[in-house]
Amino acid sequence: MRDDEDHLPIGGEATFSYEEGGDDDDSDDDCDYNSSEENLDNHQNNSNYGAPTSELKQHFIAIVISIIAAIIAHSYTHGGYNLWKDELTKDWASFKLKFSTVRTTSEVYPTPTIIENYAPFAAPSMDGIPTSKRKDILDRVMNRETDNGFGIGGGHEKARNYRRTRSLSFCPQVNAPSSSMEMEFILPIDPSVRVLHSYYLADALRVDSISMVYDYVVSSSSEQLGKDVGNLGSYTSDNILNEIDTAMATNNNDEGLTVDQVQSILQSYLPTSMINRQHTCLLHQYTLNKASGRSIRGTTKVYNRPHVSTFYRDKWNTQQTEPNHKISAASLSFTGYAAKFINLSVNDIHLYWEGGRIQSGPREGKIHTELVGIIKSMESVGTASFPGHAFYVTPTYDKETALQRWTITEDDSILYYDPFGNMSIEDQKQELEKLSRQGKLSDKQLFNRDAWMLDRSFGRDYLIKTGQVWLANFPQPYLAHEDDVSNIVDEVTSSQVSHAGDNVITIDVGHEMHMWQASFIGQTHMVETSSLYYTAIPTRLDRLTKNDYLPTAEEKRMLEMRKFQSSDIKEKGSNNENDTTTMPLTLKVLSCAPRVLETKRFLSPVEVQHLIDLATGVKGDVVMKPSTVSASNVKVNNKKKVRGGSNARSSTGGWIHREQDAIVDTIFRRIADLLNIDEQLLRDQDRGHDSLENDEELLPTHDRIVEAMQLVRYGPGEEYSAHHDFTYPSIEDRYQPKRYATVLLYLTGEGDVVENGVRHSTKFGDKGLEGGGTTFPRAVTTDFHDGIKIKAQSGKAVVFYNVLPDGNFDQLSQHLGEKVDQGVKYVANVWIWDPVVS
Repeated sequence: MRDDEDHLPIGGEATFSYEEGGDDDDSDDDCDYNSSEENLDNHQNNSNYGAPTSELKQHFIAIVISIIAAIIAHSYTHGGYNLWKDELTKDWASFKLKFSTVRTTSEVYPTPTIIENYAPFAAPSMDGIPTSKRKDILDRVMNRETDNGFGIGGGHEKARNYRRTRSLSFCPQVNAPSSSMEMEFILPIDPSVRVLHSYYLADALRVDSISMVYDYVVSSSSEQLGKDVGNLGSYTSDNILNEIDTAMATNNNDEGLTVDQVQSILQSYLPTSMINRQHTCLLHQYTLNKASGRSIRGTTKVYNRPHVSTFYRDKWNTQQTEPNHKISAASLSFTGYAAKFINLSVNDIHLYWEGGRIQSGPREGKIHTELVGIIKSMESVGTASFPGHAFYVTPTYDKETALQRWTITEDDSILYYDPFGNMSIEDQKQELEKLSRQGKLSDKQLFNRDAWMLDRSFGRDYLIKTGQVWLANFPQPYLAHEDDVSNIVDEVTSSQVSHAGDNVITIDVGHEMHMWQASFIGQTHMVETSSLYYTAIPTRLDRLTKNDYLPTAEEKRMLEMRKFQSSDIKEKGSNNENDTTTMPLTLKVLSCAPRVLETKRFLSPVEVQHLIDLATGVKGDVVMKPSTVSASNVKVNNKKKVRGGSNARSSTGGWIHREQDAIVDTIFRRIADLLNIDEQLLRDQDRGHDSLENDEELLPTHDRIVEAMQLVRYGPGEEYSAHHDFTYPSIEDRYQPKRYATVLLYLTGEGDVVENGVRHSTKFGDKGLEGGGTTFPRAVTTDFHDGIKIKAQSGKAVVFYNVLPDGNFDQLSQHLGEKVDQGVKYVANVWIWDPVVS
């Protein structure tokens, strides 16, 4: 089970609180910048500031003291200081000039290569920021200018080009959808148009969330946008929609406006380059149907699972194009599934699971209950469940009062708590307007509520079309994969994927994220990678820094490391000069539904031992702690409550970042090639200018799309019960971040023994590893009632996708780590997100 978004979701072989490393630390660095700038501003009028005097040294000491004081203050306040103080909106160039006598920016962050024509940097979240300061902050983000021209900001190309509405179509079609992948949906005009209009505006402005759309008014200095963007008003009083309504009233007819009239109104608020044709068609439909109250019609691409007979090439004629319906899927003994709970009230609530009566102990006879987590107002929480499971919700301040109860089934696994649900539409509207006037319902909450209504309407059509429950948040862009792109072939070289000059490889169909084809069981894909096996440990392994990823330093490091690498996994010692520069990896499809593939020779024995050394503390500073699932750490009234007694997981684990050393970095590069994605997406894309360096700790960068690698150890009797790796993002988050793929690396296999931290691949009597494989209990086959089972094998990599090509979460990706019957099991999990990490 999982908690609210403050906790890491369930995933891979095990998941626990992310405490290693500095990526999640939002306190110390922020205090450093604030304290430094405040003290330096006190010397703004010091005419001798640029001279290296003793006064400057004293001032530098004062800076250090102020930093320590700020950190101490933060530890007592838990909230740090206000990140958005007026001082932080001052020009960074002035700050850099004053600070350069102490240290130069290049000493801290070397100036990277400038890459031209990058889109505006994604704007920050405005939650909790006073309205009076939002415009300055957003202007500062969207108007990054330097001596070299328009500032390109940070982040990677995927985040910049992402459009949540990309797969939607509202323009008239001559014929009905002909492809099985196209789906027509019908939506109520209210509130669907207002919500979808906001989604299109968010994509146009490239802001992170819908609430930011109406906070943002582009100033006259925003020349890169083509022209000024007008004041868009608010969600409940959108100026574009208001002007359309006014124009319709002026026309005094029910025939609506013309497309040109709608386009003209949009152009009065947005540059032409920002206006999407489908957005125009949506609003045109609105004008045609508003008076009559008719519904809005649109189309999108959806994924229909192929028939099970197509999974077996040996069971039907390879020349046959139609599925053989005489072949049927085996019924599954496992009945679990994902359940999603949505809170449509104005207050946060607690979600509880209700078990049977306690058989013994001091609470004998009482009903066993367990807190799943807090569901924030107008947000959702998900958990694994089974038919007949009972859940209920309560106010956060009164766990004894049940607001609503459910006993759920898979066909009805999306549950809504809506205190207004029994009211008529008119009564609902009046009650919500009353709460809004009283300040109990914000525009953001109202948008989220309307968005859930839109999502619910779409989900009904999706279930009818595909037979699958819609677990994601509508809309989602369709992923580019083998059904869309004819030029993606089975053989893809590393140079095509990861090393094509300085350009990021993109596919101009759907959303730019590759997904391997899984048409039939046993299908293979060949990948060439230049990230060769390590067959010997380098004489020096240091933690990599930002400087090590500069092009010249990176090239030098990789040449040095080649002495310890080989394309021959069995070779011992350093590489010979005649060895090849690339090596093949073979991916084999194990399951088509869900998509699961494996490659047996992904890690060399040297690399396996290196990761075990990190996990056992022989090398590095990785701290292994008891693993937890996210719902085991529940925040109640801002305090962490550790829930005991959960048998979902029993293991220990720790985190290592790609920068741990050159070997780990190479494994991440190889993972990128295995997934057919650019390896630069798995590292920070810090392409900002020096004039923006102080923003890096304050604003979201949307950089790497990968989490740190998770090392996990299972002892005898330990396991991880069935779970999903995907998470449920906020309904208003434009990026809808999700774990789209999981890469599972086996460090020990059946029969392996780890003694004194050293793995032995031969059996030592009865000490060898038994059990510990991975099962996908819902995998569709014709023969097995318990899904598919994957044996633990040292060096093997298993890839599976947590989402379907249409962006929906894949229910069938549920998996479990089998109990270790004997010995010790080591695995590593790597989670890839799309399009950004949550």
